[in-house]
This record gives sequence, structure tokens and C-alpha cells, in this order.
Amino acid sequence: MKEMKRGCFLVTTLLLLLGCVPWHVTADSKDGEDDQDIPGAALPPLKLGNSICALKADGGECKAIYTRYYFNIQTRQCEMFEYGGCHGNKNNFLTLEECQEMCVVSEFPVKKTRGRFGKEKPNFCFMEQDPGICRGYFSRYFYNKESQQCEKFKYGGCLGNQNNFKALEECQIACQDNTNSLQLDQHAEHPIIMNNSSPVAKPSEFPRLLVVQEGTRNSWEETGLSHQVFLMVFCTCTHIYFLRLGDG
Repeated sequence: MKEMKRGCFLVTTLLLLLGCVPWHVTADSKDGEDDQDIPGAALPPLKLGNSICALKADGGECKAIYTRYYFNIQTRQCEMFEYGGCHGNKNNFLTLEECQEMCVVSEFPVKKTRGRFGKEKPNFCFMEQDPGICRGYFSRYFYNKESQQCEKFKYGGCLGNQNNFKALEECQIACQDNTNSLQLDQHAEHPIIMNNSSPVAKPSEFPRLLVVQEGTRNSWEETGLSHQVFLMVFCTCTHIYFLRLGDG
């Protein structure tokens, strides 16, 4: 009888101890994920002057042999190819200089055009909006040379041209005339005073929400720790109980 009780005790103790194992496995897996290194890109992101520069070289359907130039996105430079004389695509330039001017983007553009109010603008400010060839849906800003304002458009996520800014302020600083930016500065210096009766959202509400979420996450971790302590105490008490029962 005593042997049966001791056998039941051992089985119960093992089952309870196994309940602690998943917590440690989960913690170890999280630490392993944090230690993983993300490999960096070998080359900086590719910038193109126009989406047509991403097209592959296309000799067309005709049988003539003409020397033309196209932009190779693999080597990131303009290269020579043989053109048949008809069809093909727009990544097809008569001269090397024409290809470079259209497709090779300089980090610091030298050519600038003087705007209406005397501000010099980079040439990319006068490019048309270009969503690129990908199918993403990102909000970006471009300078509209017709309205002379920075406007929002949807960007596909790759390629396009340099008339593409993540923030409205970046577009205004690079391309918009000084008079428009001056109006924005004056508006910032003299903000509109809201009526006290109108509801105004307090800026501190959003950070409080973040603090609550962080505290909730910590409470779950503390619950896991208390669960382990409870199981260990319970196993110890059960062990003592069965030992006394066996001695009696």
C-alpha cells in the first residue's frame, strides 16, 4: 500500500513539474529572437530618375542593328545594347548622356531652376508624380509645378522618381517657394485660440494608453512567475504530506 502511494506521489510530482517547462522554453525562444542579427543591405537603396529605367533591355521585333543605351538596374549604370529598329520599350536612348540624364540620380543635384520668387529649385521638383511600378499604397508628397504646391499622392513602394517625399515639410523645404513656407511659419507663430467650450483632446491621453499597455504586458510576465512559485510550493507540500502519510 505504501509503495502504491509513493508511486502516485512521484507521478503527480512529475506532472506538476512539467507544467513549469513551457514558461522557460518560451522565455528562451524570446531571447533567441532578440539576439538574431539582421543582415544589412550590400548596396544603398536604388534611386531612379524615372520608372522606365527599371525596364529590361528590349531589342524589339525588327532585324536591324542599331546601337542604343539602356539603364541596367543590376549594375546601376547605363550600358550599350543592340536595337532592332521597332517596338521595344522606353528604356532605350540614342546616347549615353541621354540615358544618364534620365536615369542616373545624383545624391546632390547640381542643376537647379530659379522659381517665381527667386528660390532655386532642384530639377526633380519639376518631374511629374510617379507612383512607380510596384503595387503598394503609401502616402507620399510631390511638388506640383502647375499649382506650385506640395500635394499628396499614393506611391507604389519602389522606383518612381525623386519628386517623392515622406513628409509634407520635406517637400516644402526642397521645392516650394519661400512665400508659402513663410505663411506656414506665421501660422505656427500665431496659432488659432480655440474656444474653451469646444472639446479639445488632451495630448497626454495617448501616452497614458501606452503606459497602460506596457503595465498589462508586465502583469502577464509577473503572473507567469507567480504560477511557477505556486507549483513549486504545492509540490513541496505534497511531498511532505505523502512522506508523513507513508511513515504513519
